[in-house]
Parts: sequence; structure tokens; C-alpha cells
Amino acid sequence: MPSEMQPQRHLVLQERKVETTTLLLQPADPPPPEVCTLRNSDSSVWTISSQCVSSAEIQRTHDHRFRPIDEAAQDLREELQKSLQPFQEKLKLFEEVQVKFDQAGHMKVQAQHTETQIKEQFKKLHQFLEEEEEARMAALREEEEQKRRMMEEKMEAVSREIAALSHTVRATEEELRAEDVSFLHNYKAAVERLQRPCWRIHSCPQEL
Repeated sequence: MPSEMQPQRHLVLQERKVETTTLLLQPADPPPPEVCTLRNSDSSVWTISSQCVSSAEIQRTHDHRFRPIDEAAQDLREELQKSLQPFQEKLKLFEEVQVKFDQAGHMKVQAQHTETQIKEQFKKLHQFLEEEEEARMAALREEEEQKRRMMEEKMEAVSREIAALSHTVRATEEELRAEDVSFLHNYKAAVERLQRPCWRIHSCPQEL
């Protein structure tokens, strides 16, 4: 074989070797996306790439690692709990705000109830004062009426006394002006007229 043909033959053999190696390394049926070909069929273990995320997101590695299910579940629960925590805090904050609004609403209702009670109490007090005022005014009017009747009765009595006294005074004055014989004849009657019991029954004018 000529020496100039040997390098070409060697190059062809290397290319065929590379093609054969490539075919051996290439899988017959490529797996569907996002599905790990190394997932273990044993339900007691879990591969990192079995999640619906890239292996780089789980413990920052591309290697397939087998772990017990309880450990994998615990780690994932912790990750999920960390993601859930901000939502829980926000929910707690909104619940606290809602409680404050509820308290404010309750305070408003309570204030309205208190206002209604105050108005009702003042209404009852006003009614009581009106009734008390009317009762006292009625008692005052009755007292005034009684005093007026008593005064009228006393005035009538005084008028009668004046009339009787005027008659007695005039009669006695006439007797005093009479002739001696007539005076002596009527003296006893004049004295008896001045001594009638009726003059001692009534009160003096200062006591009326």
C-alpha cells in the first residue's frame, strides 16, 4: 500500500469510531421533557429529578440522588412552608384589620344604643318634670282657691260685723243724745245691746 494512502485510511477509521461511539451513547427513545429516566420504581425512595422542577433548583445539583420519601417530603414541606409564611403573615394582618373594623362597627352600634338610651332617659325625665310641674301648679291653684274662699268668707263676716256694729253705735249714740227721762228709760236696753255675746265671738280685725 502506498504511504500516501495510509493517513486517509486512518482518518476514515477514526470517523467511523466516533460515529459508533455516538450511536452507542445516544438512547434509542429519548424520554419526554421534565421526566427523569433515573426515577426508581421503588416507592420508598425518591430521586431529586422526580419533581416537576429542574434538579438545579433542588439542593443546587444536577446529580440524581436517591433519598427516603420521608426525608424528601420533610424538605419539600419546609420549602413550601417558607413560601407559605408570607401569605400567612399577610392573612393574619388582614384578620387583625378586620377585627379592628369589627370593633369599630361594634363601638358605633354601642354608641347609637347609648345615644338612644340617653334620649329615652331624658324623654322620661322631661315627662316626669312636666307631670311634676302640672301637679305642683294644680296644688298651687287649689291652695290659692282655698285662700280666696276663706278670704271671701272673712270679708263677708267683716261686712256683717261692720253692719251690726254700725247699727249698735248709731243706736247707742241716739240714746246718748236723748232726753234725760228717755235716756234713763232706755239705759238698761242700751247696756244690754253693748254686752251681747256676738261681739265676743268674732276675732278682732287685726287677727283676720
